[in-house]
Amino acid sequence: MSVRLHPGQSRVYRDLFIDKTHRYVTVNCSRGWGKSYFAGTAAMTAVHELMELPKTVPNKDVYVIAPTFDQVVDIYYPILSYDLGADNLALKSSKDTGRFLFPNNVNLRLLSYEAVERMRGKGSYFTVWDEVASCKKGINPKEAWQSVIQPTMTTRWSAQKAKLYKARSPSRGLIISTPKGFDYFHELCHYHESDPDWGYYHYDYTQSPFLDRSEIDKARLNLDPIKFASEYKASFEESGNNVFYMFNRKIHVRHDLGYFQDGEDVHVAIDFNVGLQCSSAGAIRGGQIHLLDEFKGHPDTEALAIAIKTKYPGRKIYAYPDPSGRARKSSAPVGRTDFSILESHGIRCLARTASPPIVDSAAAVNRMLMNANKQSNMFVHPSCKGTIESLERTSWLDGNPNTATIDKSKGVEHFSDGVRYMTEYLFPVLSGTTRTKRGFGF
Repeated sequence: MSVRLHPGQSRVYRDLFIDKTHRYVTVNCSRGWGKSYFAGTAAMTAVHELMELPKTVPNKDVYVIAPTFDQVVDIYYPILSYDLGADNLALKSSKDTGRFLFPNNVNLRLLSYEAVERMRGKGSYFTVWDEVASCKKGINPKEAWQSVIQPTMTTRWSAQKAKLYKARSPSRGLIISTPKGFDYFHELCHYHESDPDWGYYHYDYTQSPFLDRSEIDKARLNLDPIKFASEYKASFEESGNNVFYMFNRKIHVRHDLGYFQDGEDVHVAIDFNVGLQCSSAGAIRGGQIHLLDEFKGHPDTEALAIAIKTKYPGRKIYAYPDPSGRARKSSAPVGRTDFSILESHGIRCLARTASPPIVDSAAAVNRMLMNANKQSNMFVHPSCKGTIESLERTSWLDGNPNTATIDKSKGVEHFSDGVRYMTEYLFPVLSGTTRTKRGFGF
């Protein structure tokens, strides 16, 4: 059975299966690009590779994951069965269970993201994760990838085992989706920047040959700019719900910041949180905040203070914690506060007597990121991955239009909380209690 791929699909296919340029690829594409057909083609290619191996080789499994079981079965079963010929090759198949059994003990499984934890302890030669941005039910997507999906590949189909079994390659993964804001799919799309095993591809509606241009014109009239940018430009846009809407990775993440200069003071933005203690360390240079380093994972304030002093010996160190830390003892021994612990290690604490309104501290950060004259006065070194993610993904709690409340359900706000405390103390915006206006950064 012949398979026809358009140029964009062919490029990804060649890099993944022929040239094997990358082990994992993320494809960020618009509606109409042909995600499902391409993903099915990739899955069947992996099936054919596995059928070349002896029956005794274990873990000859291919997975296709989509947000719900109805979705993965209704979309992929017809494509695999009829368009790509899986029914002609399979010894058994079942739409009800979403499974195909091929010769030589090769299995193709259609799996709901809601049930992704069923993969724990199993092996996958090739995995498709479709519509990542729509995977809302179940465990956190980052946890799903790092603790469930990727281990099924790396533990059972490493390069060493692939060589042992004479397979064509180690395990591989295709992650493909249309974006929906700065979520984990957005983070996955940046993995290629630091890991050569990853590849990234972006295709907007102009590179989607299955779209009727007249339908695009109608969509422009019926969709708001953010929705159109997401669905048809495959652009990571937010709805205006993000707290630090002026943050732009292309502008504010800079490789040329260097490290701390000789004798330069260290300024540390701290969010007290037991077991995390997320802190961003930086320098104040010419009225600008340069965030150059970060700390995470210390069990308590004592351990964090020791780590900071050890890393920056002989320097003046200023900390900007949450003002509630003056009396807070949750991470401190009895009779000591978080502030007193830091100061006992020679770290000077600078904080308001009471916490400023969240809107004021958020406004201070947004103004430093870019003011009305289009000047940016806050930059982050790319090594500060936690800080970057936090500034990018921290959002307001939906359904709370009159009171500014940060959404803590994603657990991404810790670094940006510390940045808020420091920025508001050093460069305050006295805006009263009116909520910061939501808007588009650029």
